[in-house]
Amino acid sequence: MLGNIVFTEKKNFLSEIECSKLIEFYNLNINETFSYRDTFPLNTSPNLRGFDITRLYPIVDEILHECKTYDENILLDTCQIVKWPIGSFMKPHTDPPGDVFAAIVYLNDDYVGGETCFNDMIIIPETGKLVIFSNNHLLHWVNTIKNTNRYTLALWFTRNDFC
Repeated sequence: MLGNIVFTEKKNFLSEIECSKLIEFYNLNINETFSYRDTFPLNTSPNLRGFDITRLYPIVDEILHECKTYDENILLDTCQIVKWPIGSFMKPHTDPPGDVFAAIVYLNDDYVGGETCFNDMIIIPETGKLVIFSNNHLLHWVNTIKNTNRYTLALWFTRNDFC
């Protein structure tokens, strides 16, 4: 934690097998993806096929629990598996003020580029690594993916104003 700004990373948060199963799940539901900038997110939903979505709940709960150690009044807003094709990237930005945290789990690392960057840090993707950060405070971006697809589990959290 940097003052009231959160940044944390945990290696091996998910196993390679868990990550592979999430990529497989994504590919089984590719018709449910949509285009966002130059990425292809898949919103997680109980209606998708090929994977017992309830297997994802403990992963999401653990990430939510980790985020709640910094701010107990947060809620999961969005959970997606995101395909970043070759040539995709994200420009430097901060997320809207309503967002509190973002979390990324790298599902593969067999590509060149695709690092998540902050003003003074570069996060090297490693399969299974979890990164949580204050996305509305920290300027962040993703370097261009160069030789194969990058897959992430991405989550965004907002404040629960009813607490």
